[in-house]
Amino acid sequence: MSDNAAILAKIKKCLALSKSSNEHEAAAALRQAQALMRKHDITDRDILLAEVSEADTPAGAKKTPIRWEASLSHLIARAFNCDHLLSTGFSGGRWKFIGPGSAPEVAAYAFSVLARQLRKARAEFIATKCKRLIRASKTRRADLFCEGWVAAVRQLVANIATTSQAKAAIGAYMAKHYPDLGDFTPRNRQGERAMLKGDYSARSDGWQAGKAAQLRNGLAGQAKQAALSQQ
Repeated sequence: MSDNAAILAKIKKCLALSKSSNEHEAAAALRQAQALMRKHDITDRDILLAEVSEADTPAGAKKTPIRWEASLSHLIARAFNCDHLLSTGFSGGRWKFIGPGSAPEVAAYAFSVLARQLRKARAEFIATKCKRLIRASKTRRADLFCEGWVAAVRQLVANIATTSQAKAAIGAYMAKHYPDLGDFTPRNRQGERAMLKGDYSARSDGWQAGKAAQLRNGLAGQAKQAALSQQ
């Protein structure tokens, strides 16, 4: 641990003690935290930034992701109290999750686990339900299957993370490290086409398959601990 990290850790410990029900202990801890901040020229913003880290995992596209993958990344980021972005480069795209404590690592892992399950389910759907379709129609209908799958998975992850007060910390981190972050519109192969009976069936099949998705049990505990440590 660097000297600066050690000082920040000591300040955070003092700030935590300043919430003690013992008035004398709380007041002493707050004075010590303020003294350390003045001595080492550390601001409230520095403390906020120290709470946040990031973790990444491969994306399925180099530049513009398909809509169902963007929806899955957004779902995971919200469930684990993180922000997220797509980083692009010659080696391919990567989803980055930004949040307090260990939440980003857990979010990146959860995304990779679910994305792997989804791609397997997508391949099985194409092999069994799309045999008579041309390639473009197979891909489009498989996208609808994936959208249904992601919608079902929302129930799986919605209650994993405990809500924390991390918004300000993440905002400060994003402003410092990604000040010029742009937006993108995910690809939607359905476009303006009217939904056909087979399209509705594909989305329904995805919903049913998504209800069988699984996350390792330990993820729930990790996520809750990451969130609780920031409260």
